Amino acid sequence: MEKNERQQFSFSTYEAYQKIKKNDPLKMIYDSIDWSFIDPLIKERYFHSKKLTYTPVSLFKAQLLLYLGEVDSNRQLAELLRYNTKYCLICGFHHYLKTPAHSTFSAFKKKVGSDLFYKIMHRLVAQSIPVIAKKINYISPKSLHIAVYSKEGKLIRCNCKGKCKIENIILGHGKKISKKNFVLSDSRVKLFLDRKSHKPLAAEITPK
Repeated sequence: MEKNERQQFSFSTYEAYQKIKKNDPLKMIYDSIDWSFIDPLIKERYFHSKKLTYTPVSLFKAQLLLYLGEVDSNRQLAELLRYNTKYCLICGFHHYLKTPAHSTFSAFKKKVGSDLFYKIMHRLVAQSIPVIAKKINYISPKSLHIAVYSKEGKLIRCNCKGKCKIENIILGHGKKISKKNFVLSDSRVKLFLDRKSHKPLAAEITPK
């Protein structure tokens, strides 16, 4: 938003905000995530120096849409935010006429640095996975397998519908796979990442 400008909803934005249901799957995911860790991590690298700026949290919220399979590229993401007020609001942009261009995301990632950028994104994905696993009607990205285990270690949910390949990944048969652990308040999420794209290929959720 512009500096010293109070955040105000346009009529269309306000109308869209009123229409977002409390049980909207995407809203539930975003509401469940703790975003407070982002600002302290990047305060030395990203600051508002231009007239038109966007908060780091809003930019990461937008980038998470890529990882959730809502869009396939930053160009599509910019279009989605520009013309869909629901996504605009969920990501924290308060006026669809002032949403980021696709080049803004590339510049933001470069300024933050790839290592820190992916570290933050993986943490956000890890927080979102338990909510995705609990939402039966939410369609997770086809490229991401989610395996949920009970306290006894029994598999209690699988989104792959019999086409699961996570065993090969866990056993190390997958190509260019690395493991990352993230601890939540009541569970541990293990992400299996593609080393080249840094995107999660599979995830396991086990009790903490």
